[in-house]
Amino acid sequence: MKRLNVIIGKKQIVIASLTVLLGAAVAVNFAIGSGKKKAAVKPIDKENTSAVAASVNYGDTSFVSDDLTDGEAYFAKARLDKQQSRDEAAQVLAGMYQGGDMTQDELTVVEENAKSLSDRMNSESKIETVLKAQGFADALCYLSDSGANIIVKTDNLDAAGAAKIKSALLSEVEVANDNITIVEVK
Repeated sequence: MKRLNVIIGKKQIVIASLTVLLGAAVAVNFAIGSGKKKAAVKPIDKENTSAVAASVNYGDTSFVSDDLTDGEAYFAKARLDKQQSRDEAAQVLAGMYQGGDMTQDELTVVEENAKSLSDRMNSESKIETVLKAQGFADALCYLSDSGANIIVKTDNLDAAGAAKIKSALLSEVEVANDNITIVEVK
């Protein structure tokens, strides 16, 4: 009988830790991104630029186009944040895969994590497309191992709308009802 520390090596623990850390980073990114309240961006006053500059913090993002409503701006930023976090996850997995000194079992774990990430991204995309086809102005889907967060742009989400969202979600993935969160953005 093999000892437990021989079966579970340091590299497996590091891989598992990095995967958990990556998932936590995505969750924190989502929580921070959806929890921020958007401040109104004032148009630049050519005569008094110091008043406008004082109201803007370094690093704040503002959208240039006046065509975007608050909801559209939210979805544009959320999509960008989501893509950046997915790209970072893919880079971490690629870096681990190209690390060089991994055993075949460790490479298999990294490949499974990469496939899982790819499958999750494809499922999210399909769910978002179905929700838009069902008449929602915009939609975002965030899937995790244990649940799903769906964000839709609509004026008044009623029970029928919520049922459509759950149907679209459950047609693609299996998620317990308790782990489904639906958020309405106007």
